[in-house]
Amino acid sequence: MSHSLKVLPMIRTMQVARTLALHITETILMLLVIAIKDNTTNADIVPFKGNKVDDETSSKTSLPLYTHPPWVEPYFDPTKSNNVSGLLGRTAYLQCRVFNLGNKTVSWVRHRDMHILTVGTYTYTSDLRFQVIHQSDLGDWILQIKSAQKRDAGIYECQISTQPVLSYFVNLNVVVPTASIIGAPDLHVDKGSTINLTCTVKFCLEPPAYVFWYHHEELINYDSTRGGVSVVTEKGDVTTSYLLLQSANLVDSGTYYCAPSNAEMASVRVHVLSGEHPEAMQTDSSQCSPPTWLPLWLLIVHVWFYKQQPLGLNATIKARPTTKMFTKSKRQQPPKAMPSHRINSANRSLDDVSGVKIKATLCYTTYGQQIAT
Repeated sequence: MSHSLKVLPMIRTMQVARTLALHITETILMLLVIAIKDNTTNADIVPFKGNKVDDETSSKTSLPLYTHPPWVEPYFDPTKSNNVSGLLGRTAYLQCRVFNLGNKTVSWVRHRDMHILTVGTYTYTSDLRFQVIHQSDLGDWILQIKSAQKRDAGIYECQISTQPVLSYFVNLNVVVPTASIIGAPDLHVDKGSTINLTCTVKFCLEPPAYVFWYHHEELINYDSTRGGVSVVTEKGDVTTSYLLLQSANLVDSGTYYCAPSNAEMASVRVHVLSGEHPEAMQTDSSQCSPPTWLPLWLLIVHVWFYKQQPLGLNATIKARPTTKMFTKSKRQQPPKAMPSHRINSANRSLDDVSGVKIKATLCYTTYGQQIAT
């Protein structure tokens, strides 16, 4: 019993010592926290000077410095092309780049019918060929038109929802595959020479599967009895087809057609000359008919046929006469130079040109109908 009484005071002493140690530890920690706060409060604070700071301050901290940019309204990138060409059947891209958009919205509108195609990244048309591609890092709002058709050509408007609305216009041109023959519409070659026709096919999704050549609407056979016929076709982005006809003859004259599988055909008129001058072979489409040698009796027959009807005769005669072209006339001698004469039934009779054989084109009208000779 006496031994237990001696142990109890010792236990109480140890508990008091432990409690005291905990209080001392808490006090020390509190003093450390206060000391750290005092050091932070008394630290030197360098005022913000925009983009310039002291070297000492910059070495003490690695925090980035940020300044708000000046406020600017949205605007378009003027360096982007506003005239775009797209191939028929391929995807066309109409680019619109906007800077400082902020909380505004970009829309695409088709000018033909003022139809809103897209607003932001949403599409507002049932035509699934239309879609907007947004590249936020560049500020691009690209209108994509899949499988472009002829009807898609026209003006498209890129709008920013400011007040008033800012607009940027882009014109889309849909290019159709075309074929053309070099030297068209008329090509003159000498008899016995080689006829060389070159046909180019452009703006195609892919090279044509074939290119056929026609003469007078008949397919040219490379193994025909004529002989000397060869065709060479080089396919690529621009397909070129060559038709070679050796030892040209008069029967080789006429219209030739180049007919690709994926483009409209092209044509050229070939004139094989046998000593003639090319200008003698040319025709003027503004005249009523090609020039022909008209004997005087044909003109008289027409006048006699319509002598019972009101006849308005207005003829333009062009000729390069020589002395052999005229015969003697009792009423009038031919002039020395006849660059051009106009005959009008109201002020000059047909007898004034009797005995003269000329190369002319005559047009006269009766009862509202035009008759060409």
